[in-house]
Amino acid sequence: MVLLFGSAALLSLPTASMSGDRIVAFYKDHASLIVIQQVVGVVALGAFVAFALSLPRNRWLLPTLWAFVLVELITNVIPLAILAAGSSPDTALTWTRVEDDADAVFSITIAAFVAAASLGQPIWLRIGAYVVAAANVLRGVGDPLGFTALDAIAPLLFVVFVLVFSVTLLVDAKRAYQEPG
Repeated sequence: MVLLFGSAALLSLPTASMSGDRIVAFYKDHASLIVIQQVVGVVALGAFVAFALSLPRNRWLLPTLWAFVLVELITNVIPLAILAAGSSPDTALTWTRVEDDADAVFSITIAAFVAAASLGQPIWLRIGAYVVAAANVLRGVGDPLGFTALDAIAPLLFVVFVLVFSVTLLVDAKRAYQEPG
């Protein structure tokens, strides 16, 4: 979770609401930070996959996890492609639009993963998961329409959910270990 948070907090990439010239200038001015952010993001993704694979399985867990992984990798590759291509303003703006759309889809995959991961868990945890899922769906659908109020809140809710879920699983495992039998 520290890697995930660190990667996201390192740098905020431009959105398609900026001009192509400003996007190109941003990528030129922050090239090394962008590369570091994407590498940290992939490392964080590996840690997240290890966490997700340790969860109790259900029929939806793995499909939503692999969708999550695929879309996250797409959001990591696009900024690197913009850097590698030395894009023109028009090309950079086009790729940034694709990145914005991929980020919106990523929010929806977060929602699907959280809902799938919480199946079979206590009701209070499922309710929390559904709140996180709803926030991420609203972010994913709202972002392309200019609704950005959940841009910071929805990902933070996801991080909090993963932390709470992790603690819950650890406490349950400790209880199971301590019970005689």
